[in-house]
Amino acid sequence: MAKREPKIGQPTEEQQREYLSLRNNDPTIVGILNTKKKYKIRWLRYGQLEKLGRLIVHKKDVDNEDNELTLLDEIIDDAKLACKAAAIYILNRRLPLMLKYWFLWRWFYYVKEYNAIQLAEILEEGKKKIPLTQFFLITMSLTEAKDTLMMMTTKEAERILREQSLAVNSQTESNSNGSSSQGTTSSA
Repeated sequence: MAKREPKIGQPTEEQQREYLSLRNNDPTIVGILNTKKKYKIRWLRYGQLEKLGRLIVHKKDVDNEDNELTLLDEIIDDAKLACKAAAIYILNRRLPLMLKYWFLWRWFYYVKEYNAIQLAEILEEGKKKIPLTQFFLITMSLTEAKDTLMMMTTKEAERILREQSLAVNSQTESNSNGSSSQGTTSSA
């Protein structure tokens, strides 16, 4: 049975809207629960992803516990982490992130005293705004470019090529034998 290649069709209207939103960096307006304050959440950029990654890794290094909580559960349980993540999602460009991040998360945590449940809507929308398709394409492209991959020796490469050629030859012989035997039976 031959594999069918997937049929590529035109994108749906929802996919087109999402693409245009990503291209134009359209914001989504999100409010904080039990307040009138609203913030614009835009598509995440490299600086935000880097800062968020460092925040999560640092959180795991500090805890050093083998709890079986998911990342979302950890963020909800830790209001300080939620305030830091919300500040990262709200500040869109690298310069505001560098200049205002330290103030904004402290404002959320110490002055406004937001808890993780109040910031859950910002965290959920920020999670949706990660351009994963681009990340996956770049990751796939760079997988083969690592210098840490083990290289095959010449003997291993020759052995694998020999095995592949033997497999192809045996398939062609079985196909030609099957078709010639079918031809003799049908002519008789």
